[in-house]
Amino acid sequence: MKKLPYGISNYQTIAEGNYVYVDKTMYIEKLENLHSPYHFFLRPRRFGKSLFVSLLQHYYDVNEKDNFDTLFRNTYIGQNPTKERNGYYILKFNFSGVTTDTKEQMEASFISITKSAFDLFQDRYDIHFDYMQEGSPASIFEDFITKLSTKIDKPVFVLIDEYDHFANELLSFQFDMFRNSVSKTGFVRKWYEVLKKATETIVKRIFAAGVSPITLDSLTSGFNIGDNITREETFNEMMGFTEEEVRHMVRETVSFPMSESNMSELIEILHKNYDGYLFSEKAKTRLF
Repeated sequence: MKKLPYGISNYQTIAEGNYVYVDKTMYIEKLENLHSPYHFFLRPRRFGKSLFVSLLQHYYDVNEKDNFDTLFRNTYIGQNPTKERNGYYILKFNFSGVTTDTKEQMEASFISITKSAFDLFQDRYDIHFDYMQEGSPASIFEDFITKLSTKIDKPVFVLIDEYDHFANELLSFQFDMFRNSVSKTGFVRKWYEVLKKATETIVKRIFAAGVSPITLDSLTSGFNIGDNITREETFNEMMGFTEEEVRHMVRETVSFPMSESNMSELIEILHKNYDGYLFSEKAKTRLF
């Protein structure tokens, strides 16, 4: 019997623990084969976005090369690795903790989160250098990228989790702050302009996960290289679970054998309460 990884969004914890995992690693190959290397992917909350970001992190990180078999031996990608596996430095941001009380607090919080990501990057790869500590989020980001480009011998994969978390709060309660911070000449838009510029040098892949397309739409002219693959049929089942996958999880985690009649009864209840998600007009398989 395996454990359900409830609330766990670190792929390594699941892979190395006695947790059930529904294999979604085949989508790494699909993403890598797309023409565009800069992807935005949107799903409702609790769909496993953070776990998938962690999956990408552990697969592409140069530091995880020696752990590849341990992390992926029982997965599709473990049997079918791509040419870019363990080929990147990972620069990961998570914007779920941005404070939105005032514009000044939000910008300071945004800066703090990005600087924490820079410092974690330096510690993880033992690449230490001084970079700008004061100024706008965009200027600090640009200074870090410029100096980093002289220190590394492999490209950077930028991962962004909860890219729109703070912006969704603004849309609900402080629309003027959203307009002045995210759209027009706001500091968030300027930050993404720096990220776009970095793709000309060391940033070769980007994957950003979130909930709403509204923030992405507001960034469009400042970050018009991002490919929103949210509604593509190929990726309909990349997050969330099919009925077959739910049946697999039940069999792996219950402590007693289930008859087919009991399983069918359970699936019927689950269909009534959780099934029905369809993210592409062309897709046929609905998701839990």
